[in-house]
Amino acid sequence: MVTVPKKNKEGRVSGKAQPAEILRRIGAKIRTERNRLGLSMEALARKVGISKMTLHRIETGNTSPSVITLTEISFHLKQPIESLIKEGEPKVVLIERNRQDTIMDPESGIRVLAPRGLISDRMTITAAELEKGVAIEPHSNRGFEWAYLIKGRAVVTVADKEYQITAGDAIFYDAHFTHSIKVKERTQYVGLFLKDG
Repeated sequence: MVTVPKKNKEGRVSGKAQPAEILRRIGAKIRTERNRLGLSMEALARKVGISKMTLHRIETGNTSPSVITLTEISFHLKQPIESLIKEGEPKVVLIERNRQDTIMDPESGIRVLAPRGLISDRMTITAAELEKGVAIEPHSNRGFEWAYLIKGRAVVTVADKEYQITAGDAIFYDAHFTHSIKVKERTQYVGLFLKDG
């Protein structure tokens, strides 16, 4: 059976949802995912190996599925089991354009789309539109860099070797080595920096 929080002396679960509420939430998530995949209740029940009535009772929160049943349901719904039993609201962070910080100097136009710590303490995602002639001087970083050129043309130099990149190209390199960028044609790109762990 799915584990639900224990009750205190007053018969309530302190600070957490009541067991019946948890079962209803799990059932609602199962129903939502089943409908998203276009599966009928009968079809999912058949795949899982339970009766349609049992699945109905699970979806309405009237019965607690065994771990094996819940594992089978999650498999056929193509969802990790954790997503069905996880409590709380999903973490969503919207970073509006006017709130995206710039890095280096503001005139560079390089914006931070995902600051370090949002996805991982090691990862930063950036984006920029750079005019023809812009040059990012030779420098090095403690980590690795990846960039996808949406439009334009540029030359990336890593350890004295030049790499011509054009729209649609992606480049990954060890940023411990000295590297620089020269914009040959107005570019737009998205980049990722993975700091050493």
